[in-house]
Amino acid sequence: MIEAQDFLSQCLKRKFNFFTGTPCSYLSPFINYVIDHPEFDFVDATNEGDAIAIAAGATLAGRRSVVMYQNSGLGNSVNPLTSLTAIFKIPMLVITTLRGDPHGESDEPQHKLMGTITESLLNTMQISWAYFPNEKMAIEKALDQAVAYMDKEKKPYFFVMKKNDVAPYDLKSQGPCLKSQFNVKHEERFSLDRDKRYTRTEALGVLQSYADRKTIFVATTGKTGRELYELGDLPNQFYMVGSMGCALPLGFGIAYAKPKLKVYVIDGDGALLMRTGSMATVGAYSPKNLIHILLDNEAHDSTGGQSTVSSSLSFSTVAKGFCYRHVFSTDHLGFFKDYVAVAMKQDGPTFIQLKIKKGSPKNLGRPKISPEEVAQRFSQFISRSVGVL
Repeated sequence: MIEAQDFLSQCLKRKFNFFTGTPCSYLSPFINYVIDHPEFDFVDATNEGDAIAIAAGATLAGRRSVVMYQNSGLGNSVNPLTSLTAIFKIPMLVITTLRGDPHGESDEPQHKLMGTITESLLNTMQISWAYFPNEKMAIEKALDQAVAYMDKEKKPYFFVMKKNDVAPYDLKSQGPCLKSQFNVKHEERFSLDRDKRYTRTEALGVLQSYADRKTIFVATTGKTGRELYELGDLPNQFYMVGSMGCALPLGFGIAYAKPKLKVYVIDGDGALLMRTGSMATVGAYSPKNLIHILLDNEAHDSTGGQSTVSSSLSFSTVAKGFCYRHVFSTDHLGFFKDYVAVAMKQDGPTFIQLKIKKGSPKNLGRPKISPEEVAQRFSQFISRSVGVL
């Protein structure tokens, strides 16, 4: 195991000072350290493919770039790796984690398949790679080999990082907080102080109070599904694992197929940024039974609290532009309750944004029911519910 500073100081000596990517708990020490130190630039990408493209642009502009992301998102980067960096000969250093390592400790179920094919997928794409140097004495040699390859071949070079390769490093700064002007009315009370906002658990409690035989909930990956489960495990709740950003398109598919059900999609800002285009589909097809809830804490909470870029934009304005029928935005739980009550009685699609504080309950557990079991009982609930509607 190494310290983040051990590797990053050697990166800086080799002029690697532009970083981009998407968070992973294995990568948190690096991302947090880079954010905390002004000698580095870090851009929070909305998905892994964007990160490769951003780094390619920075490289073309004369910077040495490092991309960091979880191997579960490696598929998102296949296109730019094969049709951008390979074709235009644009080198960059990429660090991908080996979640679901078949020879390591057990991991979450969404990582199992990708963990077994990560190395073969890199080989199939003809990408040169090595395991991440997890000993201090090995760092310089590993980086020199990577730089030599990049300079000669003009291609990306990958390090594959395993669990506990890097010691923890807690984020000390908030990162940038860029304010936007709302074009949709935003009912606010504590907008100038993030810490006084309400919690995710409080918001989920409000939503769960509407549970009945004609209502289902699709909770995005990360802390949202876990907290919903902790509040009360119900058969009408679907807990996403992995597949970041897919809660909305999955919920849309259900709403479209079963128009008599009320479908709540409980989203997060990082996840929605990753696949914002699905909002256009919702707006275009306009399912009357879809209520899209955004619990926006302006952070990647599951991976250490790194900031997203949501503080600089108005999701509610985006929803209005995508032709959602009703759009609400607030950071007050009382208004949120009112909006949810209204949404239950009117045709959608409805978008409700609630700004919340960062953080989650201490010792937050994980669902003890398997994803397959969740899917089976959820499907059975929908089948039974439709029969009585």
